[in-house]
Amino acid sequence: MKTKSIISAALCLLPVLAGAQNSLPDVEVKQLDGQTCSIRSVLDGSTPVILSFWSTTCHACLQELGALNDAYVDWIEEADFKIVAVARDDARSSSKVAPMVTGRGWNDFSYYLDENGDLSRAMNVQTEPTTFVLDKDGNIVFTHLSYTPGSEEELFDKILELQE
Repeated sequence: MKTKSIISAALCLLPVLAGAQNSLPDVEVKQLDGQTCSIRSVLDGSTPVILSFWSTTCHACLQELGALNDAYVDWIEEADFKIVAVARDDARSSSKVAPMVTGRGWNDFSYYLDENGDLSRAMNVQTEPTTFVLDKDGNIVFTHLSYTPGSEEELFDKILELQE
């Protein structure tokens, strides 16, 4: 019975994996100040990126971003990388993103809004949080779905591998 549920869970992930992009697409997103830019602008060609898709109503997302924020101060001493958070909140709720970011003191990341879901669709993001590790050129080297305490360490391990 346990094997059957594991197989069912794996089969549920097949569409996510089959439709996934291999690299960061050139899709327009909004910055928190309302300006539009390409998400590829987060790439500078020299540092890897942790790219987290989240929303203000997702409890697991808030836990993950909080954990990433707490760990970032230590991690940045060991590796050169960026954390980018893309809020999937639609136009009705995206006004909550900036106050939440400020109120929680999440000041070390770059934040973008994917109000119309173009980036989420292009990257086949179907659940929150979905987090990617991108190499310096924007190639996806790791994907993580959902959040459990401690799973942020796996993201950092992938960043360290890219530093070698």
